[in-house]
Amino acid sequence: MTPRPELAAATPDDAAPRYAAIDVGSNTVHLLVAEVVAGVWPEPLFRQRAFVQLGQDVSQRGEIGVRRRELAARALAQQVEAARRAGVCAIAIGATEALRAAANGAEVADRLAAAADQPVRILPAGDEAALAFAGATAGLPPATPTLLLDIGGASTQLAVGRVGRLEHVDSLRVGSGSVAQLAIGDPPTAAEWRAMERCVAERLPELRPVTGSVLALGTGGTITNLPRLEGPPAATTLGPVAVERILERLRREPLAELRARSGVEPERIRLCRGGILILAQLLDLLQIERLRLSERGLRDGMIAALARKGADWWREPAAAGIVGTGRG
Repeated sequence: MTPRPELAAATPDDAAPRYAAIDVGSNTVHLLVAEVVAGVWPEPLFRQRAFVQLGQDVSQRGEIGVRRRELAARALAQQVEAARRAGVCAIAIGATEALRAAANGAEVADRLAAAADQPVRILPAGDEAALAFAGATAGLPPATPTLLLDIGGASTQLAVGRVGRLEHVDSLRVGSGSVAQLAIGDPPTAAEWRAMERCVAERLPELRPVTGSVLALGTGGTITNLPRLEGPPAATTLGPVAVERILERLRREPLAELRARSGVEPERIRLCRGGILILAQLLDLLQIERLRLSERGLRDGMIAALARKGADWWREPAAAGIVGTGRG
């Protein structure tokens, strides 16, 4: 990708090149700016996030309405401008399940691309998983067998492999936003909580338990924010007991109380109510006793691919060896 002149202007000649990745997700539009030194994975510099919740429109009407489309366009344009001010030499913009599932997803991608003056790629589920897996496993020993759980707003990705080699993906059509929207109470009523539980049970398939010495990694905003809801210091791992304890807090405590303890934004807390029900079921089905949390994921993988391949960043070859994708 040939950088626009204004993108590189803010970076000194001897500085590591800066890149940006923007993930247009079902819950958020999320920017990561990072430096990339040859042979080293992205070093994050700063992030920006806007809660737009495109997935709500898709879940309720099958397409993205004008209001949310324009909210996303404004957020994306602002984040592209922030990336340019930071002196990035290239920007990757990828859209995930909301645009994949929306009847007007291609049209919305074109509108967003016009607002950003940058291409917006709708990532197939397998390619999204490959990029997230590459980002989350950066720095692990190459031989480490790894299972990655990534709970998004409208889908959940399960990816299995080793560093540099993604072997299998399950893309499940259930996410934190699609579950959380079933509850409007604060805290949710008993009936709303049962509705969310039914939604998760109906959409999660039977899954084969993890066997052997597999490292279980969790990434994405829902998973990484859950330990913060108990207050500092936030844990870096989760297991069934901790998940059940946090689940009870989310079920019984109002947003104001949870926010005061954790500092997590109310909109993220609402999404965590849906996401934790998915996570609890996944830990049970997969028989995971310890989930290590990773702040790295899709956007890190996008930046690494952008630095390596330029404009073809989205043609991620790691997905080519996937055994199977798509469930739910």
